[in-house]
Order: sequence, then structure tokens, then C-alpha cells
Amino acid sequence: MEQQEPERRVRVQDATKLRALAHPLRLRLLRYLLAAGPRTAAQCAEALGDTGSNCSYHLRQLGRHGLIERAPAEGVNRRDRPWRATSTGLEFRPEPGDVDGQQANDALAALELDEVFEALQRYQRQRHKLTDEWREGATFHTYTLAVTPEELRHLTLTLDAVIRPYLRPVRHAPPAEARPVTLSLQAFPTPEFI
Repeated sequence: MEQQEPERRVRVQDATKLRALAHPLRLRLLRYLLAAGPRTAAQCAEALGDTGSNCSYHLRQLGRHGLIERAPAEGVNRRDRPWRATSTGLEFRPEPGDVDGQQANDALAALELDEVFEALQRYQRQRHKLTDEWREGATFHTYTLAVTPEELRHLTLTLDAVIRPYLRPVRHAPPAEARPVTLSLQAFPTPEFI
């Protein structure tokens, strides 16, 4: 059986941390570090199509809020040391009644939706570079369910439990052909029926 690293999922409730993440490049940087593992600012810049100095600045901001940290690296100076995520994933939920936190969370959720859509568009533009096996494995399904709130919660928790062992940060030794894959799952009441 494949060995798993311990999961370090963090619930972000503080409005200041939520606001720190509600920036397009910071959110992409954090997601990239979660998918790729420790990387330098230059590596992040190359992967995300930005400048090293801009990535370095935003990495330091994420570090200031404890969302990432410098990874140990032998034989390199502090400036060239890679960054790594401090958790295996984040859950965004402001404290009940925290108006600032809710506004920051709303801005972050809107940014998340934009990033999911943009990632899908980038995939669509680049999918021709993949093998048939990878293209056939990708999927875009939309389901319309009829469930109670309790059933929806049970369903999402069940799916979450099935997905978690495959998370890149906790998977110790994935097969050689494994690569980062984005899996988005949205479940919400259909707006036309609210």
C-alpha cells in the first residue's frame, strides 16, 4: 500500500489572511506550490508566466501570513531557497458575524471561480499536447441532483474522503506517470430554484 504523508489542512478564518489570499497571483502561487511542491520564486515565475521579482514579492506576502514558508535547501543562499506551502490544503470560513471576514471570503470565492474558469480555458488551449490516454481521462460532467441539505453534506463528505488520498501534498510516492491534476467540485442549490 502506498505511504501517505500526514494531512495538514488549515481552516482560514482571519479576515487579514483571507484578504492576503484574495489576490490573483497569490492564489495561483499557493495553488502552484501545493501542486508542484517546493519551488523558488524564479521557478514560480516561469511556470506562471510572471516576473521573478513580482512572484518574490507575493511569495513573501504569503509567507508573512504563514501560508507558505521557506523550505530547507542544502548549499543555496537564503534568497534562492525554495518556498513551500505550510499546509496540504485550506478551508475558507470566516467566523460567524465577522463582516470583514465574510467580505474577504466573498472576494476570495469570486477569485477562485475566475481561476477555475481560466484554468479550464488554459487546459482547452493546451490539451492537444497531451496523449490520448490523458485526454480521455479528463472529464467535464455536470449533474443535476435532487437532495436534501443533509444528503448534500453526506455526498460531499463522501466524495472528499475518496479524493483525499490522491492529494499531491500527502501522496508520498505516486506512480512515475502521475502528474498534477486539477479536480474542482462545486455543489450548490441551482440558482433558478432558490
